[in-house]
Amino acid sequence: MRYIFNTEDARHYNEWSQSELGQLVALVQKKLLLRLWSPSSSQRVLQVGCGTGIFLEWFAQLGHQVTGIDSSSAMLNIARLRLPPRILLEQGFPEDLPYEDNTFDTVVMMRVLEFVDDPVPALKEAFRVARRHVLLGALNKYSVISCRHYLERFWKASIFNHARFFSVFELRSLVEDVMAGPVPHSWGTCLSLPYSTLRFMRFLECSKYFQWHPFGHFIGMRVDLRYPLQAVLDPLFCDIGAGLGARFHAYWRHSQEETSAETKSRKRLN
Repeated sequence: MRYIFNTEDARHYNEWSQSELGQLVALVQKKLLLRLWSPSSSQRVLQVGCGTGIFLEWFAQLGHQVTGIDSSSAMLNIARLRLPPRILLEQGFPEDLPYEDNTFDTVVMMRVLEFVDDPVPALKEAFRVARRHVLLGALNKYSVISCRHYLERFWKASIFNHARFFSVFELRSLVEDVMAGPVPHSWGTCLSLPYSTLRFMRFLECSKYFQWHPFGHFIGMRVDLRYPLQAVLDPLFCDIGAGLGARFHAYWRHSQEETSAETKSRKRLN
């Protein structure tokens, strides 16, 4: 990890999230994520970087089986006080998740990639343990609020001094690099206006017609883990790449040739 939240960070984050502004921000983010995700049934959900458990609690209220993992023991201590015992919490790193492949239906990573050394291994782990979706949430470098954070670095200590921000297109490019090509995905942004306007402009920030542009402070992205399949109607005349497929293709052709030779031999004998 590039930066792990300490006790003071966790206390400040918890206080801010419990404030009126923090709750409004979380509400707008939840509206965006729910619109992008749109689960049709109960799912097994893992949140990587669960923090103090605000979104874990929300996922559980939606009827999902949830698990949270975070590298910060201070964050997890607060989460354990907030959440019921049925929600499993573990300490671990996003680059090395202690779960088997395809364990969860959906893996959620919110404000995690900003604080890791390299986002690629973290994304690879998320895709490895997910079966259906990976739901990403990241801070946008091209937003009004991000500009304020950049300026505040000159005179104010903040956890954002340790963070890297992304754009929608950088986030999509990272996903395509990890998945070795384009994958089905959908995205949106919210918190386009300064926080000071949120109390009066909440209805606008929650509107899907205001979340299509790439300049909101919070980027939400759903990645669908679907793998394209192509039916081979005539494998004898189909080009198959090198590797296991090519070896299987050669073995298949050899078996077919032997079968054909045996058939011709029987006909001659008869």
